[in-house]
Amino acid sequence: MRTEFLILSEADEARWSFLSVVQDPELRAVGEMLAVLDIGGGSVEVALGRDEIAQWFSFPAGAGRLLETTLPSDPPDEREVRNATRLLDEIFEPLRALPPPQRAVSIGGTGVNLAMLALESTEFDPARAHGVWIHRETLAALRERLTRLSDTERRALPGIEPDRAPLLHIGALIMERALLALHCEAIQVSMRGLRYGILWNL
Repeated sequence: MRTEFLILSEADEARWSFLSVVQDPELRAVGEMLAVLDIGGGSVEVALGRDEIAQWFSFPAGAGRLLETTLPSDPPDEREVRNATRLLDEIFEPLRALPPPQRAVSIGGTGVNLAMLALESTEFDPARAHGVWIHRETLAALRERLTRLSDTERRALPGIEPDRAPLLHIGALIMERALLALHCEAIQVSMRGLRYGILWNL
């Protein structure tokens, strides 16, 4: 038996991630101007449009990359956080010129784990996170809390995936600065990402 692999282009990844939100009956986002945010280890993808993707960006500002280059300390010091904030604001500058979307949605593990903390969940249950709104003030408070903790202390937090601990504070910072650039006051969390977009595309 021969196994075949499909290597997705960045454009395909953005399109299917966007589709995973638009086609989700629980989010009911059809017809709205959307910004779909996907925070990865090496990059951050932002896809925008209404019922179909209209434009997308891939920014070299993933959580793993920032950990290596800008926020290496455990926990990071104030200077590192300031530098990372300034860098992200520069990187996300193209988003500031866009019309504000009606809804921002986060796909991927960062949003799900932050929602678990916002809900004060005692165990990791991604289904509970689906559809949850995180306001920017809540996100800022979570980012400040997570940034003060060490990796070991973050791993011990109830409700999150321990393996996310080394990057979760950075993911919160990325999300916060992206929302600010998009002029959005809150972001909705989706536990359904790229693979759901592919399934709905079949």
